[in-house]
Amino acid sequence: MKNLLSLIGALTLFVAIPTSAAAQQPSDAVDQFRAALAAGKVDVINDILAEDVLIFEGSGVERSLAEYRSHHLPSDIKFSQHVTFELLERETHNAGELAVVTSRYKVSGTYNEKAIDLTMNETITAKKLDSSAWQIILIHWSN
Repeated sequence: MKNLLSLIGALTLFVAIPTSAAAQQPSDAVDQFRAALAAGKVDVINDILAEDVLIFEGSGVERSLAEYRSHHLPSDIKFSQHVTFELLERETHNAGELAVVTSRYKVSGTYNEKAIDLTMNETITAKKLDSSAWQIILIHWSN
């Protein structure tokens, strides 16, 4: 029974977190990135973010996937695993091979023994790689 529950859990994660190849819309890439953060799926994050991704958060900036992996990715994963992100609104502005997805989330939960209750603004620019895949090239977070 325990093995069956483990298998069901693993299959649920597999279904819930598609690979970046399935990102047929720019908003799919955003949702996959957010789901991968919450699940700690670094391999999916590596696929969905461009090598030269630019990430603005507060007054800081990270100028590549490698820099993000070595600095804030572990804490972003930990944070995403302890809070919930409720999508309040989203707009997608598609301009051919580039798209901008703006989202607002209500973020709540407890992180580092502190209650979290805030509204987060997220602007993500994605680039179309081929006929069906999108990759994130720029992220800007603020609250």
